[in-house]
Order: sequence, then C-alpha cells, then structure tokens
Amino acid sequence: VSADKTAKVWDVMEDASGKLNRTLACPGTGGVDDMLVGCLWQNDHLVTVSLGGTFNVFSASNPDKEPVMFAGHLKTISSLVLFPQSSPRTILSTSYDGVIMRWIQGVGYGGRLMRKNNTQIKCFAAVEEELVTSGYDNKVKEINKLFIYLVFIRIFNWI
Repeated sequence: VSADKTAKVWDVMEDASGKLNRTLACPGTGGVDDMLVGCLWQNDHLVTVSLGGTFNVFSASNPDKEPVMFAGHLKTISSLVLFPQSSPRTILSTSYDGVIMRWIQGVGYGGRLMRKNNTQIKCFAAVEEELVTSGYDNKVKEINKLFIYLVFIRIFNWI
C-alpha cells in the first residue's frame, strides 16, 4: 500500500524478484484521509485500510470489481438523527470532531458528509426536510436534506 492511495499486487518469483501484477485504486475524495496505511490478503479478499479509517474489500478473484467500503466514526458519536420518511430509511450520526456519517437501512454505511466548516457538533435534529446542527462554536446551522443527499450521491456514485 502507498500514500498515493493505491495498493499494488505483486507476483513474487522463486529467486525473490517480483513483477507487478496489478494496481488497485481505492475510491475516495482524494484527500489525506484516503492514503493507505495497511493491507491484508485473506482467502479471496484483498483488504486495504486508509488513514481515515475506511476499509476497502476487493475480490482477489475479480479485482476489477468495485470494492465494498466499510467506515465509521473515529471519535465518540455525539448525536443521531433518523429521517423516517426517507426511502430507504436513513440515519445520520455525528461525532464530536464534526464528522457526519450516513447509514442506510439494509445496507449500512452510506457515506460521509463533506462540509465546508468541520466544526465540532454538540447535537443535531431533523426538522422536516432539513438538518439543524448546534455546535461548540455556539452557532446553529441549517442544512437542506436535498443538499445532504446530493453531496452523498456526488461522492458515492452508487447510492
């Protein structure tokens, strides 16, 4: 694995020389959090771990297939909110470092909301079609639900 956000699969010969078999590119936003810091080959699974804590699971028998991603909060979760009218049903969670994650019923991890100002969030609530946040900076902010879904769709083109 490498800080260039790729993992390389090598064929190692008996004389200890190696030949590059393929390069696996991990999806992400392109930031520092996407740098790869660990890897594992377990049975038919090639697993990479990024600095931001995202696990990408590739199929060793079909490495061209899009990897399955698993992620979560790296800090303590401070608040949860449910959008019961959304289809599929969606939960948003936030940790004290200001990261907002989306969780989809029946799927699990659904992405991370990228915000301009990543201030710490004390609590948040769903109010009809908006998300209202209250931060440790003593500011209340509104985020339109449509904006939230458009950001997740843009980042994770598979939702």
